[in-house]
Amino acid sequence: MSVPAPPGRAVAVVPARAGSRGLPGKNLMTVGNASLVARAVRSARGAGIEQVVVSTDGTDIAEEAERLGATVVLRPAELSTGSSRTVSALLHAARTLDLPDDTTVVLLQPTSPLRTADDVRAVLERHARGDVRTTLTVTTADHHPWKQLLVGPDGSVRPVRTWPDLEAPRQELPEALRINGAVYATALGAMRAADSVIVPEVAAVPMPVERSADVDTVADLERVRRAARELGED
Repeated sequence: MSVPAPPGRAVAVVPARAGSRGLPGKNLMTVGNASLVARAVRSARGAGIEQVVVSTDGTDIAEEAERLGATVVLRPAELSTGSSRTVSALLHAARTLDLPDDTTVVLLQPTSPLRTADDVRAVLERHARGDVRTTLTVTTADHHPWKQLLVGPDGSVRPVRTWPDLEAPRQELPEALRINGAVYATALGAMRAADSVIVPEVAAVPMPVERSADVDTVADLERVRRAARELGED
């Protein structure tokens, strides 16, 4: 495998659709007196990223982004549906801004509001080694993936890997991590070629479970607000 080139200038992109089935208007809802969009933008700024882009189809979100000093890219309706892929929004923003292939695109989803500038900085520092194409944040998996079942079209079940895994002592299984969705860094050229945010080889930067919550419902939002208070935010 060829070694990736060292990453170029970092540009943070915050994808923030106006629509949401689970929690309408969620990207402008607040945690610790700041909207989810604002928290994403501020984490990028705090990590030293100069250009922060908010990709949106919403007027209110665009106005919030402009107040925060972010660059606004208005995305078309076909990239703003519930089934639209995040990578499509990122590539649209990159085309709109004419970003070069060696740009490191840092994806900051507003639905991960407990991410900090230190988390973003840690991803950038790991990515700067230049030995991977994507660096992302992870946390401990709450249930080992080898101990789960897959359901076939006929309703039959089979193990993710082997039947003995289901009965194996947890301590005998390899450590399992889950992607928490807070920070991704990928070279734009690699993202374009793969049409994917995650391009192997991949490096993982850990984040604690208590800051790895994702907001998709009212219950999620309340849990995140409680977590923020427990972390000392008001």
